[in-house]
Amino acid sequence: MSNCERLRSSVGYRCVQAFLMALFALIPLQSHAHTEEAATGFLSGFTHPVFGADHLLALVSVGIISSQLGGANIWRIPSAFVMAMIAGGVLGVYQMPLPYGEFGIALSVLLLGIAIVFSNKKTSPLLITVCVMFFGMFHGHAHGLEMPKTAEPVYYTFGFVTSTSALHLLGVIIGEISIRRERLWKALRYAGAGMAACGVLFLLRVLPSYAY
Repeated sequence: MSNCERLRSSVGYRCVQAFLMALFALIPLQSHAHTEEAATGFLSGFTHPVFGADHLLALVSVGIISSQLGGANIWRIPSAFVMAMIAGGVLGVYQMPLPYGEFGIALSVLLLGIAIVFSNKKTSPLLITVCVMFFGMFHGHAHGLEMPKTAEPVYYTFGFVTSTSALHLLGVIIGEISIRRERLWKALRYAGAGMAACGVLFLLRVLPSYAY
C-alpha cells in the first residue's frame, strides 16, 4: 500500500470514527432542536439543524445513502430533500399544521439508519427519493415552526437550507470514503444500526404525546 493510500485510509477511518462518536454522543440529547430566541435571521436558521440530534443524524444520513446509491443520486436525493424541506419550512413559518410532525422526524432517523445498513447501488432510487422527500417535509416544517419571532423568515430559511446542504455534503464525503475500504464500509453499517437505535429512542420519547 502506498503512502497516499495509507493516508486516505487513515483519513477515512477517522471520519467514520468521528461519525460514530458523534452518533453515540447525541443519544442523550433531546429528540428535537431548540429555538434560540436571542438569535435572528440566517444564524438562527443555520444552527437549528446542527443542535437538534434528530435533524443532524437524518441530514447526514441522506448524504451517506445518496453516496451508497452512486451516480446522479449523489446530488438528486439531497436536492429532493432540500426542496421538500423548503416546502415544509414555508408551512411551518406560517404556522400551518402538519400532523404527527415530531413522530415523522423520529421515524426518519429510524428508517434512514436502516437504509444505511441495507442500501447499495441496486437499491431503488425512486423509493429512496420518495421517502426522503416525505421526511424532508417534516424536518422543514419543524424548522419553520420553531423560527424565533424576531427572525426574518427569508434569511432564517436560507440559513437552515445552507446548513442542511452542508450536512448532506458531509454525509456524501463520509459515504464516498467508506465505500472504498471494506473495514470502513462495515463500520458505516454499524453506524447505520446505531442511528436506527437512536431513532427508536426518539420514537419512544414522542409517542406518549400522541397517546391521547
